Amino acid sequence: MQVSAFSFAEDTPSVKDIIESSERSEELTEQLKENSNKLTPGETPLSAIISLREAVAKEDWHKASQFLDTRYLPEELQQRDPIVLLRQLSTVWNQHRILDLSDLSHNPEGHTNDGLPDYRDLLGNIPVKSEEIPIYLQRVPDGKGGKTWKISNATIKQIPTLWEEYGYNPFISQLSEFLPHFRFLHMENWQIIGFILIVIAAWGVTWTIRWATLAILEKSSRYKTTMHRFFSFPFRWYLFFMFLQYGVSELGLSLKARVYINTSALGYIAYTFLIVAAIEFITALFLSNNQNTQYWSGIIRPIRTILKILAVISVALIWLAEAGYNITTLLAGLGIGTLANALAGQKTLENVIGAITLYIAQPIRPGDFCNFGDISGVVEEIGLRSTRIRRLDRTVVHVPNSVMVSANLENVSETDRRRYSKELRVALDTNIDQLRLALLQIRELILSHPRILDMATRVRFLDIERDAYVIAVNCYIDTRNIEQYFAVSEDLNLRIISILDHLGIHLAVPQHKIIMESDQPGTSEKQEHARQQVEKLLQENKLAFPDHDDDQKAQLRGSIAYPELGSQNSPPQT
Repeated sequence: MQVSAFSFAEDTPSVKDIIESSERSEELTEQLKENSNKLTPGETPLSAIISLREAVAKEDWHKASQFLDTRYLPEELQQRDPIVLLRQLSTVWNQHRILDLSDLSHNPEGHTNDGLPDYRDLLGNIPVKSEEIPIYLQRVPDGKGGKTWKISNATIKQIPTLWEEYGYNPFISQLSEFLPHFRFLHMENWQIIGFILIVIAAWGVTWTIRWATLAILEKSSRYKTTMHRFFSFPFRWYLFFMFLQYGVSELGLSLKARVYINTSALGYIAYTFLIVAAIEFITALFLSNNQNTQYWSGIIRPIRTILKILAVISVALIWLAEAGYNITTLLAGLGIGTLANALAGQKTLENVIGAITLYIAQPIRPGDFCNFGDISGVVEEIGLRSTRIRRLDRTVVHVPNSVMVSANLENVSETDRRRYSKELRVALDTNIDQLRLALLQIRELILSHPRILDMATRVRFLDIERDAYVIAVNCYIDTRNIEQYFAVSEDLNLRIISILDHLGIHLAVPQHKIIMESDQPGTSEKQEHARQQVEKLLQENKLAFPDHDDDQKAQLRGSIAYPELGSQNSPPQT
């Protein structure tokens, strides 16, 4: 059985694997440094690799190249600079493998149970097309009568093949030499410059796509508002990180850099924005296909926010699991915390349930005018916690939803028609004939008015009080709009006052007065005129008491002009 020094030969390592491998390697290196007699360079596979790594880290390539077994190489390789070969092998190795020093043998004989000759140890395999090229350490003569471990000449023979498959363009190599030497997040200098250029290019491309999409969207009255958020934020950022991920994958990064930057960071960020974009798209599509956008937007916005938070938490948990961390303990802690939060947030939960009740039962909607206790105003938004009401003085009141659903709520906007109801208190000096004519003409007014509905219309001599006769007028106006109601009510008031004035009838005013007159008051001219009109109606059998017959009602219905003739909005005369 062959034992590889690379613990992640089959699968891509996780972030936790890399961190733990680095910690083990650093810890082992420090232990060996404390016992310097155990760290003879090249005496064991472990000491050879540690010395090689230290030389590469210090950029002492001449010293590092001494750990290459250059014996028995083909003539074309013998003419190659060992430093160049070593740098090429180092680059290809870092692209595919991570060396865990704890897997290396610290015995002069190396691993004795790996199925290999006793002078050879396997570091790892690098895939090339349909095969894998092994990277060996080999124990060779040191020229001083002893043995030392070096990179096998069999491996060195494969470096040109590996470089042809995974190596950099010659221009890239020249650029790397030209630029100042620096590294960041396991990236070379030219890779860092390339990463910055890719970020700028991805930003420009996604900005152009966003601008073009929003310009097209402006022409749609249906999707202009609802899809604006989708294309402006989550979809644009999803494309940005996808372009960035694709561009970074072409930089030839080392395995550590790919895991830290591309796989772990860019990949999961892109998927997070993809899920957020999907949530935005679904909610925007729902609002676009729903005519009552104002009603649903209040509940969609908090639900959309909650879904986004859950999506981010879910992706974070998946990333932690993929990174190699055990999330069972974390989930258990979240479960206990959720229970505690549920108990602590009982009132909040009541408000959420209240919001759901309001949206299902729909006693009020945004835009409705309602009365709630001593609060009167227009409903602006029904949120998950509270309902926002703008009062008539333009102040805003936030009423908890749990309170809204548990108290009496009057929705004035759902009124299907407006009631006109008045009590006319007529002065006691009005005679019986004037009362009859007043009742008759007000009834004809109610029946003739085109905005009065044919339901519950009545004008009655209701009561006799010590200081007034009471005439009750009741009818319904064919509108639910308060402004139109006020206009029709004003018209009726003016017409009724005109009738009373024409008949010489005065409204009773609460007062105390002493009347100095004879026991038989004189008859005024208007009272005499009223008496004559009533006698004429009696002779013609046209006195409409107790009410008009159906033929009279049909003949009177809508016979007067509204608005009155002469007003700006009056109908044209024919």
